[in-house]
Amino acid sequence: MMERDPQVLADVMEQINELAGDWEFEGEITPETRFLADLGLESLDLVVLGTMIQHRYGRLPFAEYYAEIGQRPIAERDVSVADLVDFICTNRIDASPGRV
Repeated sequence: MMERDPQVLADVMEQINELAGDWEFEGEITPETRFLADLGLESLDLVVLGTMIQHRYGRLPFAEYYAEIGQRPIAERDVSVADLVDFICTNRIDASPGRV
């Protein structure tokens, strides 16, 4: 597994906090915050967040990610902010100059 990039975490936290007002959530959002149990997100909310993330990081295999999550036991289907950041770090295309 790839190391969690602190800049990706900061970017994702910023995007989530930007959207949080629409989610009727008033608590503090941390890397351990879960999207379903804690934030109470619905599928449309996840699509909006996924779209924002892909605008920032390029196309990511969200369909495959969601399919894999759907195969988990029900109690393990929630995803934390840190889980999402790990997914991005593992699947993004590094567009840094000089990287192949």
